[in-house]
Amino acid sequence: MKLFLFCCFVALFFYYPEGPSRQSPDDEIVLQGSTPGDSSIKAMLKIDQAKLVDFIRWNLTLHLAPNLKNTFELNISYGENEPNTLGFKNGGEKKRIQGTLGIFKVIKSTLRGEMYKLSAGDLGVAFSLIKLNDNLFQLLTTDDKLMVGNGGWSYCLNRKGGSTISSTLPALSPTVANLKPNRHTEIFDGRTPCTEIAKEYGIPVNNECTKLKWRLTLYRDSLTMEPTGYMLLRIFRKDKDIVGKWEIIKGTSDNPAALIYRLLPKDKSDEALQFLVGDENVLFFLDKKQQLLVGDENFSFALNRKLK
Repeated sequence: MKLFLFCCFVALFFYYPEGPSRQSPDDEIVLQGSTPGDSSIKAMLKIDQAKLVDFIRWNLTLHLAPNLKNTFELNISYGENEPNTLGFKNGGEKKRIQGTLGIFKVIKSTLRGEMYKLSAGDLGVAFSLIKLNDNLFQLLTTDDKLMVGNGGWSYCLNRKGGSTISSTLPALSPTVANLKPNRHTEIFDGRTPCTEIAKEYGIPVNNECTKLKWRLTLYRDSLTMEPTGYMLLRIFRKDKDIVGKWEIIKGTSDNPAALIYRLLPKDKSDEALQFLVGDENVLFFLDKKQQLLVGDENFSFALNRKLK
């Protein structure tokens, strides 16, 4: 009997050299990004509503353990933005949150895809993400809609070390291809990293460029609501207005439900940008191959509808 138990122990030792709960690197996803610090996200993260929070910097690790309970660890920094920097006044405040993670397939009238629900019950913290692809996740409202950012920050989180890879574009809303706009003019704002998109589209910048500011105004025919013209304001040191026409591409070879807005600049030397339509409020930048661009800890490649 003792010999049998000893053999079992030896077998287990070699099968689990560092213990049976060991995870491989593929089971860990590290997401980063900076989001607004409005009342809705402060409520989700249990941050005092009275605190002035311009933005929140995220470092979120998802621990995916097959056949075991999935968990997460979130480290955030938040506070007032220090003018002309990427940091916080007085270093900001920090918070660490740990909890459990559930992954679900959702098909709703407003959302579909793979949803990640994160909860730290002891702290009352709960929030959800929708997976765009392996490198991008978007935060959701409490009623499972894409959270809308502002001209400074978006609610998209980027995989650390992630890069643009060939993958099917998602259609996050089942009805996105049949959007019925009710505005003749739509305005989207945002800030993105500089180097990657400048290289992709040949935008003239220098090594000091850390971010680009954008404002996209889309115009539609007052009767048919079909696309007519656009004006794109791109800011790096000085403003540059780009004008032209735009069009809607319904479906790709991989996903007939995906919706793309493509800009056709009047001056052919300007960039012909493309955007994946997340819903009526959020647009995601695409590269020339219609692949989603991945941001960093400071900015994401997204534009948000100007709501006010």
